[in-house]
Amino acid sequence: MASLAVVFDVDNTLTPPRRPLREEMAAALGRLRVPFALAAGSNLDIVFDQFFTPLHGYGYRGSFDAFLCNGATRYRCTCGDELQLQVLDDFNIDECLGREALQAVYEILERSLARPEFQLPSHLSVIGERIIDRKSMINLAPIGRPRGGGLADEAQRNRDAFVEFDRKTGYRSRYLRHLRAELAAISAEKNLVVTYGGQTSFDLVIRGRDKTFPIRALLDSGFSEVLYFGDALFEGGNDAVVLDMIGQWTAGPCPVKAVSVDNCEETLVRIRDLGLLPA
Repeated sequence: MASLAVVFDVDNTLTPPRRPLREEMAAALGRLRVPFALAAGSNLDIVFDQFFTPLHGYGYRGSFDAFLCNGATRYRCTCGDELQLQVLDDFNIDECLGREALQAVYEILERSLARPEFQLPSHLSVIGERIIDRKSMINLAPIGRPRGGGLADEAQRNRDAFVEFDRKTGYRSRYLRHLRAELAAISAEKNLVVTYGGQTSFDLVIRGRDKTFPIRALLDSGFSEVLYFGDALFEGGNDAVVLDMIGQWTAGPCPVKAVSVDNCEETLVRIRDLGLLPA
């Protein structure tokens, strides 16, 4: 299995949604028989508290690459006596879009939040910023994005209520269709991709600087096969670009396989079943 590597989404794949990594998962990652990398939708502040700190605290020792902001920016994480992070490959979506297109994107997002059909019901609150520039991507969160990595009790209750509201009404599916239609011209010109972001938001990324980036980086470094684990391998999900990559592969048999999971508990089951842990 020396030529195999694994790429994991983080939120709801390695951790509970917006909750810290658990000890059982940290132990499993430490016992993996193959190298792994991360393809996280969130930025460094969130992933640091949610994943890096607990992983190191539970005793993981080793190094891996973490591709954050939907895979756009690459870090090297080294867990020794201290936790160290190094930027290997930075990316700026503002520079990629250019001033005119960037301004148009922000105007479209602002207008969408003001549309009557996307107003939130009275039992939901807006906590924090709603349009978040993560440098290498843009995140649109109708209920807002609290500052910092963790969620206070009020923000967590609000998040849970939104998830239930979305499940019952299809709010985000309607919103995603609207955003894709409004941003279609810019998307075609600038390779902008709009997807769901986790359970509550939307991500705007540049094609290629998405969750296929860590896969291509591993293949370029010499691995002959990559397994991708994600909970959003569905239409509109921010892991779905991996399926597009597999479907469009033309250079012989595709070396990439996608493993869909519903939660981090299922991830543990699948990595055991696939023989990625010692017997």
